[in-house]
Amino acid sequence: MKLAQIIQLLLFVSLMCTGQILFKKTALIAQKIKIEKNSDLISLILNVLQVPYFFLAMIIYAIATFYWLYILQKIPLSIAYPFTALAMVLIPIASVYLFKESL
Repeated sequence: MKLAQIIQLLLFVSLMCTGQILFKKTALIAQKIKIEKNSDLISLILNVLQVPYFFLAMIIYAIATFYWLYILQKIPLSIAYPFTALAMVLIPIASVYLFKESL
C-alpha cells in the first residue's frame, strides 16, 4: 500500500471521528433544550434541528461518504475497511478528553 493511500484512509477516519464528536455535541445540547415531560421522537427531531452542530455533522458525514466511494475506487475494500476500526479506538479516547466521559 502506498503512503498516499494510507493518508487518504486516515483522512477518512478523521472525518468519521469528527462527525461522531459533533453528533455527541448535538446530543448534549439537544438534551439541554427544554423538552416536554412526555417527550417523543418528534420532539427530539425538532430539538436536534435547532442545533447547528447537527448540520455540520451531517455535512461532514456526506463528505466522508463520497470520499469513501472515491477511496474504494482506488483501494480494495479488504484493505480499506480495517482502517475504519481506528475510529473505534479514537472516538472513545476523544470522548474522555472532550466530554469527560470514562472508558
